[in-house]
Amino acid sequence: MVPRKSTPEKMIALRFLKVFLILVTLNSWGIADVEDRPNFVIIMADDMGFSELGCYGSEIKTPAIDKLASEGVRFSQFYNSNRCGPSRASLMTGCYPWRVGQPPGANTFANLDKNSVTLMELLKEAGYETCGVGRLDMVTSENWHSPSNSAKVLDWSFGVMSGGPGDYFKKAAKSPWVKNGKKWERPEGEYSTDLITDFVSEFIKSTANRSKPFCLYISHFAPHWPLQAHEETVRPYLDLYKAKPIQSLMQERLEKQIQLGLIPPGTQIPESSLTAKPAAKGYLALERLAINAAMIESIDKSVAKTIEALEAAGKLDNTLILVLSDNGASDHMHHDHGKQVPEGVRPGSTHSFINQGPSVAALGNIPFRNYKATDYEGGIASPLIARWPAGISSPGRISNHIAHISDILPTCLELAGISHSTKFQEREVIAYTGSSLVPALNDKQQTTERILAFATAIRDGDWKLIIREDGEHELYDLSKDRNESINLAGEYPEIVQKMNKRHKELFTKTNNQK
Repeated sequence: MVPRKSTPEKMIALRFLKVFLILVTLNSWGIADVEDRPNFVIIMADDMGFSELGCYGSEIKTPAIDKLASEGVRFSQFYNSNRCGPSRASLMTGCYPWRVGQPPGANTFANLDKNSVTLMELLKEAGYETCGVGRLDMVTSENWHSPSNSAKVLDWSFGVMSGGPGDYFKKAAKSPWVKNGKKWERPEGEYSTDLITDFVSEFIKSTANRSKPFCLYISHFAPHWPLQAHEETVRPYLDLYKAKPIQSLMQERLEKQIQLGLIPPGTQIPESSLTAKPAAKGYLALERLAINAAMIESIDKSVAKTIEALEAAGKLDNTLILVLSDNGASDHMHHDHGKQVPEGVRPGSTHSFINQGPSVAALGNIPFRNYKATDYEGGIASPLIARWPAGISSPGRISNHIAHISDILPTCLELAGISHSTKFQEREVIAYTGSSLVPALNDKQQTTERILAFATAIRDGDWKLIIREDGEHELYDLSKDRNESINLAGEYPEIVQKMNKRHKELFTKTNNQK
């Protein structure tokens, strides 16, 4: 029997039914009007380490983000998926990345499998206005590389569909820009973070006279390589870092983290961090530190203008703002090769192309070991700041709630009163694996132990197992050893066996994947 196609009348009726169900859900929450639902602003940095914000221990100037932390919640145990593509897939779908077509390693920027539905798709369907800015990865389960496909999901859009920044001051051949679904000629000389900020302000300003709730996804390029920033922002950091060895900066960050309550007293800096080598045998070591810091500061300046725009539009108090990173700081050098900056060219300008390298990344990830693209804490631990006056209790606190980037989707859905079913627009979709962060926002204790899976690791409560190809797995008790310095695998073989078995159950692909 051939299934009948949906008629336009049937589709309209289904949409009205969905709106009715949303109204019923929101009324049960005590929210009388659909338009009283909170707005969402999700701000994601690219390759920003755990310690690179002032409120997470850094000397880098981030007053706007620090203020968000003082008025909201900072998470000390929030995790990502260790790479750009998988983290974005997990954020948008609420699933582990390998379940929605983002396997680790090669081809991490593949299209999402059509077994999923994204946060932007669900919010738009439920009456939210949607805006995506910067890296426009994974906003739809269709071919998100296509501006026209993304435009079906994003009411406003601005940025690139290709992944990386290419260049912060000019057009790059492999990173074409789009604006509202159409190709856009990027002006030379303008800084990418500033372009992003201007568009964000324009969008927020447009919402002032609309009661419709919105979701604004600001996916920054910074501080991803190439290291490029405004000279006037770089200069003060050159003076600062000239006076301090990098090991002293590491110790100062750790001491501040302990003082703030982010890291337990007695935590030591890993030896691998203290001995991490500067890029290209020390070539431009000082400049790399300073430019990276300037790029972090540029994000903070963008956040300040975003907050100003929200306040001017009357949207600040009922907006949940989230600030996070897609993975830990990167030690990758394969795009740098230690190339000499041409004579007379300022490092960090559009005419130079350099990376952070191991020592700068080690500082960024303090106090954790290792880097992006690994499942040690340095690769997967991220800051997360949540600010929402209407819905966060005990502002200014630090939450030890164990959380994951896949939790953002169920958090937004719960606050917006949206259900996640097994079907979306007549396609079958899998259930999300994340858990809502609403209890953590309400300062409620985590009542059940959280199990989190990664490509080569699993965390079960305070235990974490690193899965090695040679079978010599590593077991750590994160309640006492967050920087993974004491391998307990030999003492607890039964825990290793149990967690390894659980990892094999969780790290599996769905039937929809090839």
